[in-house]
Amino acid sequence: MGGNLYAFDAAKGTKLWSADLEGAIAGGVVSYDTGAGQRIAVAAGMTSPIWPTPKINGKVVVLGL
Repeated sequence: MGGNLYAFDAAKGTKLWSADLEGAIAGGVVSYDTGAGQRIAVAAGMTSPIWPTPKINGKVVVLGL
């Protein structure tokens, strides 16, 4: 709900990186290969009547690995 996206090492459980997406994350995270590298896509900017989330425009954020 804070808008933070984290990536962890699957074997060790250590945090690799994090990103503040400036809005609550809504829905699933999608990982795909473009042939030129892996990408992570996530929807951010969800608002909720029961959680205090920042009021921002919704967006889809794509990050390259």
